[in-house]
Amino acid sequence: MDLTETEISSKQIFSGRIVDLSVRTVKLPNGETTLREVVKHQPAAAAIAVNEKQEMLLVEQWREPIKELTLEIPAGLVDETDASPLDAMKRELNEEGGYHADYWEKITDFYSSPGFTNEKLYLFYCDTLTKLTDKRPLDSDEFLTGHWFSLEELKRLSAQGKIVDAKTLYAMSVWENMLLTGANAKD
Repeated sequence: MDLTETEISSKQIFSGRIVDLSVRTVKLPNGETTLREVVKHQPAAAAIAVNEKQEMLLVEQWREPIKELTLEIPAGLVDETDASPLDAMKRELNEEGGYHADYWEKITDFYSSPGFTNEKLYLFYCDTLTKLTDKRPLDSDEFLTGHWFSLEELKRLSAQGKIVDAKTLYAMSVWENMLLTGANAKD
């Protein structure tokens, strides 16, 4: 059975700095029609940043949509000043963590929630970190603090429901798999 849906029409409802919202009429595989609410989102880049103590960097920040503080891996939008997702991640690691990494490797890219958004995230692994003295300033509306956690601490925080961000949970799983299999991103 062909599961493809065919767009019949699209109406833009909102256009913002980060997201656009449209309502699309689509033809379903059975010939019926329905509406799909679609959020078009800029791509983003995120990092599994690991220090010499085998700890991962997470940033703590307020997230207004869920009205709580979260612990998340460093991440940010790929914007017009970036030549690539890697450039965006290097900028974000500097801004959010105050670090530079000598080693970077792209792990994967994925969609955050393809049921309603096209937000694509690029996930990188980095280590050989150097603390920067010339840290870039955070965006004017960004307030956060950085924390380092071992894998066991991350797993405990996750089990306690204190890590609720999907990209961070995924990054933890990737890092744990790297450690369990003895795979090093550099291999």
